[in-house]
Amino acid sequence: MIGDNEAKRLWVIGHQVTPMAVGGKIAAVDVVLTPGVPGPPPHHHPGSAEYFWMISGRLDVMAGENWTLLGPEDYFVVPPDAVHTFRMAGDEEVRFVTGWEPGGFEQFFLDCGVDASLPGSFEQSMSGEVMGEAIEALTRHAVVPPGVLESLTP
Repeated sequence: MIGDNEAKRLWVIGHQVTPMAVGGKIAAVDVVLTPGVPGPPPHHHPGSAEYFWMISGRLDVMAGENWTLLGPEDYFVVPPDAVHTFRMAGDEEVRFVTGWEPGGFEQFFLDCGVDASLPGSFEQSMSGEVMGEAIEALTRHAVVPPGVLESLTP
């Protein structure tokens, strides 16, 4: 459980995330993508849709076999069960808010996040140990197509 006014910045596999809570539950996650850090492996959220609301930068979002380019103030919904991923579309930092309906996947960030206030937290979030934990957590919180996780194992 997370407090209503708690907004703790975390590093998760090289991305800065800030879970935003309402009523003790995470309602959305503010995400800042770091240039040069790839997006997540293709995955889907069983029975759950994911939305992206763009704040800054440009983001390519894949849903199914289609890629959609998003820019500031764009909104995009990945349908439930659709295999998807995202990547930066340029060299500038990207910031967006994301969430899931129904919720549940947001726990992944709490499970795998490294407190951003700690020295070396960005680097630690991309270490072999933390990446291994993230890969294991992806198997608990989302479904990744066969072979994808094995190719990421440190």
